[in-house]
Amino acid sequence: MNRKTFLKTLAATTVTAAASSAALPQLLRAQPAARASANARLAIGVIGTGGQGLGIMTQALASPLAQVVAVCDVDSKHAAAGRTRVEKAYAVESPSGSYKGCAVYRDYRELLARPDIDAVLIATPDHWHCLQTVHAARTGKHIYCEKPAATTLDESRAMIEAVRRAGVACQIGSMQRSWAEFQRAIALARNGYLGKLTAIKVGLPPGARLPADPDRARPDPLPPELDYELWLGPAPYRPYFEQGTHYYWRHNFAFSGGRLTDWIGHHHDIAMLAASVENQLPVAIRNARATFIEGRALFNTAWTYNFDAHYADGTVINLCDENREGLTLIGSEGTVHVTRGRITHSSPTLERVIIPPWKNPLARGARGHMENFIDCALNGGEPRCPVISSHAAVGAGHLANAAFRSGRASLDIDLKTERAINAPDAAGFLQKVYRAPWAFPA
Repeated sequence: MNRKTFLKTLAATTVTAAASSAALPQLLRAQPAARASANARLAIGVIGTGGQGLGIMTQALASPLAQVVAVCDVDSKHAAAGRTRVEKAYAVESPSGSYKGCAVYRDYRELLARPDIDAVLIATPDHWHCLQTVHAARTGKHIYCEKPAATTLDESRAMIEAVRRAGVACQIGSMQRSWAEFQRAIALARNGYLGKLTAIKVGLPPGARLPADPDRARPDPLPPELDYELWLGPAPYRPYFEQGTHYYWRHNFAFSGGRLTDWIGHHHDIAMLAASVENQLPVAIRNARATFIEGRALFNTAWTYNFDAHYADGTVINLCDENREGLTLIGSEGTVHVTRGRITHSSPTLERVIIPPWKNPLARGARGHMENFIDCALNGGEPRCPVISSHAAVGAGHLANAAFRSGRASLDIDLKTERAINAPDAAGFLQKVYRAPWAFPA
C-alpha cells in the first residue's frame, strides 16, 4: 500500500466533527519563514492531536509538499496517537518500512521554539486559539487554525494584528470555502444569477452533544496523562470533571460558545460571501431569542436560538436552528439551497448555468483547504479564509450570544470600537479576563 492509498483509508476513519511555572519562556523572535524552493517541503508541527487535530493532520500528511515533524498535546495519549499516525503514514514510503522522525511535546511553546518548523496546525479547544496563534506568528510560523478563530472579538482582532505584523500566512479552518457546492452557491449569488437577493436564511444545528451520564457531584481524580493546568491555560479555573473536558468543553461559555459558534463559521461564512458582506461585523443584532441547556451544571450554552444579523448595506441574514440546515439564498430570479454535499436549484435553467472560472475566484488554485494553506505558506498569497473572515463571521455569533445571555432582543454595534452601544450588561459577555500567569497578548 502506498502512502496516498494509506492516507485515503486513514482519512475515512478519522473522527472529524498554561504552564505550571508562572514565567513564560522567552519566545523566539524569528523572521517569517522563508518561502521554500520548489523542491522543499513545509515542515509542520501540530498543536492539539485530538479528533479534529488528527483529521487536519491527515490532510497535511497526504501532501507531497509538507512534512509533519512534531506533534504537541497536553494529553499524552493524544500526543502518542498523533505520533503513531505520523509514523505509520511515512513508514509506507520508507525503504525500511518504519519511520521515527516525529518529535512529541506537551507545551506548545517548546514546539514553537524550534526554528526548523515552518508552520503549525492548531486544533486545540477554542479558548487557546488566540494565544497560540499570536505566539506562533511572533515566532515566524505560518498558521492553520481551526475555527472558530477565537472566543471574543478582542481575541480575533489580536490574531489579525499579530499575523499582519509577522507577515505569515494564516488560514482558518472554515473549509467549506474550498468545497465546490458552496463555491457555486456563492458565485450564483454574487454574479446575479439569482437576481436581487430578497432573503437569506442560515440553518445551524440545535441542541448540544452532551455526555449521557448525569453530571457528577464531585470532581474527578486528575488522569496522569493530562496536564490539566495547561489544558485550562487562560480560562477560569474550575475543578477537573472528565465529562466537561475533551470535546464537551464547547458547551461551556468559559471555553467556547456552544453549537452556535461551533457552526457559524461554516454556513454563515458562506452566506456572508454570497451577500458580499464578508469581513464585516453586523451593525445590529435583532429578534434575538434563545433557550439554554438546563439541568447540567457543567454546560450552559444555547440550546435553541434565532437572530437576524443586520449589515451596513441593508443586508439581513437570519440564523436559526429551525431553518433548513445549510444556507438558503432567495432571489428575485431564483433560489438555491446548499448544504454539505448537495446544492439544490429552484429551476432546471438555474441548474444548467455554467459559471466561468473568472466569476468563481474561490475555485482558483489548489482545490483543498489544506492544500491552499500549504501553497500560500510556500509561495505567498492570502489563504482562502484569513483571520478577518472568521472574526466577522463568528463575531456575529459572539454578539448574538451576548444578546441571549443579557436577555436582550436587540443589540447595536459600533463598528469602530467593535463594542455594543449602550448595553453594559451585554458588553460584559464580549470580553474575557485571562487567568494568571497568562496575559492577553498586547
